[in-house]
Amino acid sequence: MDSFGEQLVKRQVTSADIIKRVGLIAGGLLIATALMTISFVTRVYVLNMLAVGVIFGMVWLLTGMGCEYEYIVTNQDLDIDKIMGKRKRKRLITIKLETVEDLGVYDGSQGGDVQATVIASDATGINAWYLIAKHKSHGRTMLIFSPDDRTVQLIANGIPHKLRAQLSLPVANEEQEEETDIEQE
Repeated sequence: MDSFGEQLVKRQVTSADIIKRVGLIAGGLLIATALMTISFVTRVYVLNMLAVGVIFGMVWLLTGMGCEYEYIVTNQDLDIDKIMGKRKRKRLITIKLETVEDLGVYDGSQGGDVQATVIASDATGINAWYLIAKHKSHGRTMLIFSPDDRTVQLIANGIPHKLRAQLSLPVANEEQEEETDIEQE
């Protein structure tokens, strides 16, 4: 049976993002105002077109600052894509779920001996999970991400059975409890 699931996670705006946006707006408006002032004083009206170009570039950069992550679980593969400004997509990593060594809720203490770390979370730190797997080109890799319950269950279904038995995944346990309740009725 094939399994497939997608989840889109929007990265939260941080204070550094706000500072960048304010700086971009202030700088763009300052440059455009200066160009327009010079244009009217020197009567070189080509500078007005350059000022409009600066404002257009500022708006284009501002709309491209948003970031989203898409988690795609297809059978035994977990693909993580980064979507920038809703106009550009980049594949961050593809993980074969049968190579997963550890999976759980992230608290900052995991992944001491990994060769690479991929962060694809919503930047809040709430409900963050980690996954450690062997990657063919990065070596032992840790993924920090923010999956919902359905995505965790799809990933849990793809990891090795021995590891799934060792881990206490909340979603898997809830489903087992629901099945037990149905059997008892």
